[in-house]
Amino acid sequence: MNMLASNPLSRVPDRYWKYVGLAVWGALTLAILRGDAYGLNEGAARALLLAWSVSDQVASGVLTFGAPDFRALLLAPVAVLWTGKVFAAKVFTVLLAAAAARLFYLGRERTADSECALLSTGLLFLSPLTLLQIDSLSPGPFLMLMFVAGWFLDQAYRANPRPFGGWYFGQLLVALIAVSLHPAGLAYPAALLWSWYRDPIDKHQQRQFYFGTVFVVVFALLFGMGWSNLSWFHNPLTSLAEIALGASHTDTSIVRWIVGSATLLVLVAVATKQFRQLWSDFTGRVLVIGSLVGLVSADGTWGMVALATLLYAGFPILLGRSTVTGGFFRQRGGAIALLVILSTVFMLSNRAHYQFNQRGVLAPQDQMIATLAERAASAKKAADADEEGKSVAHFRVASQWPGRTMIACRCDTLQLPPAARNAEEQLKMLRSISYLLFDPQDPHYAALARNIALLGGGVAETIALQRGAAIIHFPLHDANEPKTRPPGGL
Repeated sequence: MNMLASNPLSRVPDRYWKYVGLAVWGALTLAILRGDAYGLNEGAARALLLAWSVSDQVASGVLTFGAPDFRALLLAPVAVLWTGKVFAAKVFTVLLAAAAARLFYLGRERTADSECALLSTGLLFLSPLTLLQIDSLSPGPFLMLMFVAGWFLDQAYRANPRPFGGWYFGQLLVALIAVSLHPAGLAYPAALLWSWYRDPIDKHQQRQFYFGTVFVVVFALLFGMGWSNLSWFHNPLTSLAEIALGASHTDTSIVRWIVGSATLLVLVAVATKQFRQLWSDFTGRVLVIGSLVGLVSADGTWGMVALATLLYAGFPILLGRSTVTGGFFRQRGGAIALLVILSTVFMLSNRAHYQFNQRGVLAPQDQMIATLAERAASAKKAADADEEGKSVAHFRVASQWPGRTMIACRCDTLQLPPAARNAEEQLKMLRSISYLLFDPQDPHYAALARNIALLGGGVAETIALQRGAAIIHFPLHDANEPKTRPPGGL
């Protein structure tokens, strides 16, 4: 007792040590992230461009790319303070992810126990998939925050049920943001409607939540015209493999197929066994619905939802089977072994991601965007050197990924034009375009690729070609145009 009293660290409350742990995790995560403008999610790039344009009061063509999701609302504070800074947005996303981790821990501590909450939350935010989602500003961390924040708002409203109060509109705002991010976000309004169907406070407030929730879901879907930036019917095995192995910029290997298949089998087994327990809890219900609905676009965001379901449902099974008698390792041996194995694999994958970023290696699409960025920088340098402005060639790009291209190139960027009936009409559509960036193997752009090929090398030059992207130059379209300020405050 005297030793404990003399040790000042023993007097520090446990919650402060948890904050220290989150701070260490955040610092290490920031050290691993990319510092440049590459590797971004297209939806995040458009949201950033919109937030920068509004904060800097500069007209931008980002709305012509389609309605961005409501990540623009979440990123608005950092856009106002650090306009044009991509890494500042990543720092803010790390802070939001840390808040989500803390809320997940508190929520699971109430419904399960502190041991399950600590292990599950720790592995969820140590996973290479979570790191990838943060590094690319993908919807995963934002969606996790919406899920757990919605649960706390539901608890707060039921503790103080004031019709049309702040807690009511807070839940509707969370539902609006969640639905706009990903199809898995439909899980939150679905769970909210089920909660008010099974456990209403009164009929009047039940009708209010029915009307309000349905309204914001319909509004989010109509405003964003669905989810235009998603890859539909993505192979779920590749996303599940990223949970432990991180991203692969090469073809999927047999190891990834094995890891993804094994993870899927474990997920199905755990979710089936723990279905009643998951469905009885609001957050568990959200994760189950999100794992099912999100399968229509089983990308990394869905993989993060599936990982949370697996962890929060799996650890209670492991720890629930612990032998009451016997030593510590007999009671917790299985959980400790799994924790050590997963933590080691996760850290090795995170180190590989760090080394990948340190070498400056880019994915094929980002390599093409970097090539355009170099040409845009050269064109800008030549324009600045030409004092009279008589021989300034304009630089305008039409891109399959206009948001990412505009941020990296800091140049005029448009969406890809639709495919015309023939090559001649296609050339007329492209009369103001200097470069075209797209994936010619994408089935959606097969007709456009055919028209470009029919134009011939004298009109359309292929200056770069890789798996997943190609750059087409139209030298005859280079012409004098007035200099303009890059959009979005860039």
